[in-house]
Amino acid sequence: MKIAKIIARAAIIAALYTGLTYAFAFSSFVTWTVQFRLSEVLTILPLFWGEAVVGLWVGCLLGNLISAPLDIVFGSTATLIAALLTFFIGQILRRGKLRVFLGAIPPVLVNALVVPLTFTVFAGAAAAYPLQTVFVGLGQLAVLGVGGVPFGLGLTHRLARFRAKKADERVSTAEGDKAACRSGGKTE
Repeated sequence: MKIAKIIARAAIIAALYTGLTYAFAFSSFVTWTVQFRLSEVLTILPLFWGEAVVGLWVGCLLGNLISAPLDIVFGSTATLIAALLTFFIGQILRRGKLRVFLGAIPPVLVNALVVPLTFTVFAGAAAAYPLQTVFVGLGQLAVLGVGGVPFGLGLTHRLARFRAKKADERVSTAEGDKAACRSGGKTE
């Protein structure tokens, strides 16, 4: 059952990323300076679930199918690398708000360094690479700063409440079982 849950979560993340990319294509595939890919908000998810790494990679791959072939390869690879780095941050820092802020850094840096390659260096405009790196980085920073970090902080809070509730339920069940054992299974 657990493997089905993991596969389902990865598939849902992939579908969300692809859907958001297509739904907001007007800001995802811009040819001018700064792009705002709303689906990048989801790049914070590897902090919480390892299967998000695969989900984001597949989602980006599918989302980039309406883009240039170089973007399919390099954009998806950048997302995979950033997701892995975010996942490792989540493994090192298991709790706290700092992990969300640090987890937002890999998607910004990796995309800022890799994505401009597809429309500068490989397009014969290598001189534009440094400037495009800044523009892609600013777009990523805006999306993750305005959407990704608040989403990650909210998810951190919600998951903490969920875990606390589950722990309380386990304690209540264990106490009830102990009381039943002491009374010999008799109820009053």
